[in-house]
Amino acid sequence: MTAGTVASAMTRTGIPTVQRSVLGRYFNAYRIAAYLMVLYTLGHTVGAVIGTPEFGPQSDAVVSSMKTVRVMVQGTERTWYDFYRGFGAFVSVFFMFSTWFAWYVGGMSRADRRTFNPITWALVLAWAGGTALAWEYFFAVPQVFSTVITLILLAACIQDSRAAR
Repeated sequence: MTAGTVASAMTRTGIPTVQRSVLGRYFNAYRIAAYLMVLYTLGHTVGAVIGTPEFGPQSDAVVSSMKTVRVMVQGTERTWYDFYRGFGAFVSVFFMFSTWFAWYVGGMSRADRRTFNPITWALVLAWAGGTALAWEYFFAVPQVFSTVITLILLAACIQDSRAAR
């Protein structure tokens, strides 16, 4: 490696361009949102789908009823608890897709992401809707996670839109 090679690999600030691209690639807004989505998805799946939260005797009685009350739906017999777990797992699958998509577009250049602009904005709207639901029906952890993820995705889309001008 010659002195000219080293100098060309440095920016004006003295930070190697390789380091800047690694930071840009793994710590851009979409990827940061994806990291948070992983945590959110794990918390949701482990805390509400795999294990049922215990909030005391009254809550336990409701869960017990949900596990025993059976209903016929379109010729299939299910419990209310089956619906609870099924819809919870369904949400986890969509969280995983959101995570994958945010990670995927986070690995693209801004120019390449322009192709996905309608989809990235749709992702922001979906998370904004989920955030509104979290504030209406849930508690602090999903409220904070969904709000922060939505704001990060919104910032990413705005940044991409401004760069396109």
